[in-house]
Amino acid sequence: MILDRYIAKSVILGCVLSCFVLLSVFVFVDFVSQLEDIGKGEYGALQAGVYVFLGLSQRLYELSPSILLLGGILSLGALAANSELIVMRASGISSMRITRSVLQIGLLFAVLVAVIGEYVVPPSSRMAKTYRAEAMEEKLIVGGADNIWVRDGNRYIHVKKILPDKELRQVYVYELNEKRQLNSILFAKKAKHSNEEWVLENIKRSEISETGVKTSFEEQMILKRLIILELFSIIEVKSKDMSALDLLTYSQYLQENNLDNNKYMLEFWIKIFTPLTCLAMLFIAMPIVFATTPRSGGAGQRIILAILIGIIYFVINRAINHLGLVFNITPVLSASIPLFLVIIVSTYFMRRVN
Repeated sequence: MILDRYIAKSVILGCVLSCFVLLSVFVFVDFVSQLEDIGKGEYGALQAGVYVFLGLSQRLYELSPSILLLGGILSLGALAANSELIVMRASGISSMRITRSVLQIGLLFAVLVAVIGEYVVPPSSRMAKTYRAEAMEEKLIVGGADNIWVRDGNRYIHVKKILPDKELRQVYVYELNEKRQLNSILFAKKAKHSNEEWVLENIKRSEISETGVKTSFEEQMILKRLIILELFSIIEVKSKDMSALDLLTYSQYLQENNLDNNKYMLEFWIKIFTPLTCLAMLFIAMPIVFATTPRSGGAGQRIILAILIGIIYFVINRAINHLGLVFNITPVLSASIPLFLVIIVSTYFMRRVN
């Protein structure tokens, strides 16, 4: 329908504008935060700029609810300022019909946010960290989005998968002799840092000599040194950088081993509900636009309201999430309460507008 296309075009333009404004502010802040590290190794202003650019997807994902809230208010506010919303309603189009058109385009934004969070944020965050580490001469060699190479003296360590809590999966250790010839290859399915030691499990070790290759198998091995923890802190995957699928898989692993998985299940449900929160933010923009007029403050009042709502939502959301962890509340409940609060408040004010 022509009305749907017209409203969709307005909302898209408003969201693009708000995205540009918010990202510009945070890009500047992120770049300034890197200034103290400029000069370490080969890490200069250009490298800092590249690092900030690689982190844009994470910022975009985190700011997506605020972007849609501000974008919706800007675009629909412009329609209200030009009396276009009044004309629509005077011609028999209800406010709920207009809201439906807005939520249709909001659904597309929600899908886009979900795709970014699942497939763009994890690899780009890993790439940003490893790029920064390489520039600062941390002896990291990147073999791909899920592969890390570390040099430690005469050993080269290849880690296929890095999990939180200092756990490594599919670890290869290549050791060279004084002549820089391959001396041994060690493979471990899992390595875990505990009590200042690395505990390797399910090990296959191959000793290479002039007479041939001797292979041995061990259930467990303890190494005092594998990856120094300073490097591990750089390459360690944080829960916010993991995809929903990885969070679910790791949470199930923790549960199977009788370990606390609430933190990761909470992040999993936050990933699930973030796209829906974006949709709810567009919904809450509707009563704000319908309830304000140019005489009552116009665009300035709407923007201030959007900023206040964004700040209040951020504070309430973080508070509920952390309280959920403290009081051991079911993660799906503590992750969804802020979303349902937004929907309830929006529905209440939409009924008053009607």
